[in-house]
Amino acid sequence: MITYLVIGGVVLLGIESLVPGIGIFGLLGIIALLGALYLYLGAGLLATMVVAVVAIIALIVGVWLIRKAPNSRLGKALTLTLESTKERGYSGSEERSDLLGKTGIAQSVLRPAGRVLFDQQPVDVVTDGEFYEPGTEVVVVEVTGGRIVVRKV
Repeated sequence: MITYLVIGGVVLLGIESLVPGIGIFGLLGIIALLGALYLYLGAGLLATMVVAVVAIIALIVGVWLIRKAPNSRLGKALTLTLESTKERGYSGSEERSDLLGKTGIAQSVLRPAGRVLFDQQPVDVVTDGEFYEPGTEVVVVEVTGGRIVVRKV
């Protein structure tokens, strides 16, 4: 029984390290290992005290690591500290408000998404729900972030 608890606890901790989640596997692994320690020591008063002391020490060490690890050399190496700002040249999607009101020609079928040529430059767009054939003249009626909405002229 003790062997199975130790093996199960180690396997659960291994799963926790590989699977993203909220820590259920890790918590179950720790409980299994503490249970194995309790049974190994004879399941008496001494075992209860040892398991309680080990749990308290583990809690203290865990809190200390959570507070100190991000500021350590290893923590700084493992933590992304750069910000993705426009000043640094990053953007989630290209803002194309310059296209608002411009007319273009549908390069592909717009059902409702497709490509339109604006000044010989292809741009990905969506319609307001209608389907348009290639060659249809459309006008940009809305630009929200990277979403460009067109309507038939």
